[in-house]
Amino acid sequence: LLEAGLPPGVCNVVNGAHEAVDALLTHPQVAAVSFVGSQPVAEHVYRTAAAAGKRVQALAGAKNHLIVMPDAELDRTVEAVMSSAFGAAGERCLAGSVVLAVGAVAEPLVERLVKASAALRVGNGADPETEMGPVIRAAACQRIHAAIDRGLAEGAQLVHDGREGVPAGGFFLRPAIFDGVRPEMAIAQEEIFGPVLSIIRVETLDEALEVANRSRFGNAASIFTQSGGAARAFRQRIQAGMLGVNIGVAAPMAFFPFAGHKHSFYGDLHATGKDGVQFYTEQKVITSRW
Repeated sequence: LLEAGLPPGVCNVVNGAHEAVDALLTHPQVAAVSFVGSQPVAEHVYRTAAAAGKRVQALAGAKNHLIVMPDAELDRTVEAVMSSAFGAAGERCLAGSVVLAVGAVAEPLVERLVKASAALRVGNGADPETEMGPVIRAAACQRIHAAIDRGLAEGAQLVHDGREGVPAGGFFLRPAIFDGVRPEMAIAQEEIFGPVLSIIRVETLDEALEVANRSRFGNAASIFTQSGGAARAFRQRIQAGMLGVNIGVAAPMAFFPFAGHKHSFYGDLHATGKDGVQFYTEQKVITSRW
């Protein structure tokens, strides 16, 4: 940053845990706080810093829904869902973690997803042949294993077991796919932050939207369809901030806000775009008479 021309002292890196964070959240010389992380921590950051009179943007958790309609182009849809659910080993806030399969599309969709998952090359991320690397650490691997165990205990059907056939010597998982998931199950409600995909079968677009909108999160959502009417209904009724039509990862361009809703975001001005500029700007209004 210094080589790029940023003046000394503008960017400072402070290492520490919750004590360092709380000190920053309440320090009188800190005017604004921007945070990205888990929902409980984001809520703590928002409540603490806002109570101290600071401007806050806190990007939190997600449970992103992918609605697949019966008229979806399956080859491209499967490719997009695989990338969304298992890209970056599922460790990103825009990962699609719940598929809402509408009507007769469910059977062929599940079959193709399982086949694609079985063929996915898992291994060292530095290997150009690798399609999915390890998760970040041992604790994450254990947490994801626990989420898979919970899904089984809740009665979901594990149609592709991500714990089997993994490379040795690292925190590796293969894609885990649950079918027969019910909306109230923990694996359908809680952010797992790993390569675990839940499939909920519904009969209509109305039912899919109702299930998706029941989530306490509202980060991103996508629909796969060839129907303009279905896409329009989705855009108007889904309760999420970043939407995709036939797009697996609905990441906006940097000149648009990164606009999560509900418990996916705490604050008023979102990150990036005009919101991001305004967040770091104190505006003046000048009225003059000469």
